[in-house]
Parts: sequence; structure tokens; C-alpha cells
Amino acid sequence: MQIKTLTVHRMMLHLRQPATVTFATFDAVPSLLVRLETDTGLVGYGEANPVEQVTGETVASSIAALATLRPVLVGTDPLSIEAAHRRMDAALLGHTALKAGIDLALYDLLGKHTGLPLYQLLGGNANAVTTDITVMLNSASVMIAEAKARVAEGFTALKIKTGLDEAHDRTVIAGILAAVPPTVSLKLDANQGWTPKQTIRMMRQFDVPNLTIVEQPLPAWQTAGNPLVRAGITQDLMLDETVHDAHDAAAAVAAGACDAINIKLMKASGLWGAEAINRVAEAAGVYCMIGCMAESRLGIAAAAHFAAAHANVRDCDLDSVLLLEETPWLQGGFTQTGEQLVLSDAPGLGVTVDEEALNDRL
Repeated sequence: MQIKTLTVHRMMLHLRQPATVTFATFDAVPSLLVRLETDTGLVGYGEANPVEQVTGETVASSIAALATLRPVLVGTDPLSIEAAHRRMDAALLGHTALKAGIDLALYDLLGKHTGLPLYQLLGGNANAVTTDITVMLNSASVMIAEAKARVAEGFTALKIKTGLDEAHDRTVIAGILAAVPPTVSLKLDANQGWTPKQTIRMMRQFDVPNLTIVEQPLPAWQTAGNPLVRAGITQDLMLDETVHDAHDAAAAVAAGACDAINIKLMKASGLWGAEAINRVAEAAGVYCMIGCMAESRLGIAAAAHFAAAHANVRDCDLDSVLLLEETPWLQGGFTQTGEQLVLSDAPGLGVTVDEEALNDRL
């Protein structure tokens, strides 16, 4: 079997309401659906969802980079996934989201070729995961009300965005802690918006059992501060933007810089890179969370398969599908009831694509 064609569809994913983090506000996010067709007629699908502030690429630059990656992939065996990554990395530096989209399509083909769902191919620890849901930056009253509403909907884990203003953060954290039951687990995500001393000060003020994690409080480059923060707080320190690949993970665990790592497929060049990060972390006694950018059902299905396959991936932040408007051209992959995602047993990712509903094929 050989790859016959590599094409993409541009998708515009619209949020149900604008989402604000420390570096931007989004009301819609462009994404790319990647399509690999083989000479046997088998088709695999993936998603590339670049965020320039995180992966350093855009949809436009990803489309331009296809001209470099197509020649090294077309005509090769899609089941030789490590070889495909070595070819892509030799041909092009970076572009991890585009490589992730291609990687997911390769794994989708592998699953369809074997007749197995990806969670079984990757490890088979379970067939379901539980996700938190994010409370985006907004006024304190809106964030507190949203946290209460999400708990009323049945969510038992919330991820609270912080990092723009310390006084505002204090008001929000205190308000949410008072508004939700102590059985609800809270993570704080400062998106690189705090200093080491500020992080220690904030986490010591809110040292309560159900506030369990602070995620990426320091700028990604400020790696020397992470061991100091970790030693100064009782909560777990999770790294996100600091860790893109297994090399970053190895450096972080060697420095004693984290208790947990947030793996995102778009940072890690897909499932192949995510597997490597998790192996490094697990060997060092560090657990992982699987996170997301603003992927559609296609990207979230891949992330959920990965998380379900591995016991060391203890947490999931796979809420983008809940925050996006419907994408009727994508169906399947998983069924979701509140915070629980149950994976399909269909081969590969299990997602069906209505290509006629998509425009702008490249």
C-alpha cells in the first residue's frame, strides 16, 4: 500500500461565544482537515489546528508547507509511521500542527487497515475518558456564574483561566472556590502570565484540597523558575508551552521542573510525538494530561483515543467540541454525555467525513 494523494480542506470553526486567554480573544478558529488516500482506495483523515502563539504556524503557512511535505510522503508506505516522521522532519523544521494532521491521518489508515480502533492499537487501557471544562477569562461575576453552571451540568473538574491581572485572579479563584462543592476539582491555567513569586504567593493563599494543579504559570522560556515554584507550592505544577516534544519532556523531568505535563497533539507532531512524551514522563514518575487547541471532533477523537489507551494520561482537557458550534460534516469518533467521552469501536479514529459539505479543497 502506498500514499496516492495528500490533500487538505480548510475549515472555519466557530465558537459558541468568544474565548479569551492571556494572549488573544477568539470567536472563530481556522483549521485544516487532512486527507490521505492510498492506491488501495483506503482513506485516512486527520486535523491540523495551528495556533501561531503556541506552534509558530498559521493555516496559511501550513498550506504553503504542503508543497515541501507532499513529495516526501506520496508514494511511501502509510503504515511506516516512524519513517514518515523522519522524512517530514528531515524535509521541514517545525510545523508541528501540520505534521500532527498528517500523523493522525496515518494512524487513521493504520486502524482501518487492521480493523481496530486506535485506543486498542495504542495500548487499550480503556475505551472512555472524563474531561474537565474550561472557564475562560471574563469578568469575575461571569466566570463564577459559569463555573456554577458547569457544575450543575454535571462536570466534576474545572479548568480556570487566569494570568491577566492578579487582583482579578484572586477574586475569581476565591469566588469559584466558594461557589462550587469541595468535591469539584479545580485547575488554574495562567497561560504564562505569572512570575515565580506571584505563583507561589497565589497558590499558598489558595492552598485547599480541591485546587490541585497550576498549569504553565511562567513564560515558556523561563525554565529555571519552574523547580523553584514546584518546591514552593503544595499543588502539582503542570507544564504546557514549555514542553512540545520528548526532548523538552526529558529536560523538564531531569530538572525536577514539573509534576505533570500537558500533551497537545498539535505541539507534539501528533500521536507519534505524544507517545514519546508520555513514555519519558511515565519513566520519570510524572503523569500527563491530554489537552487541545480548538480542534473539531476529528482532532478531539484522536486525543481521546490516546488518553484512553494509557493509564499515565490521568487528566483530560478535551472540551473544545463543547465550546464550538456544530460541524455537521464530521460525525462519530465518540459519544459524549456531559464530562464523559465513550470512544467508538469503529476502525481508526472512527470519524466519518462528509467531503461534499466541505469547500476550498487544496
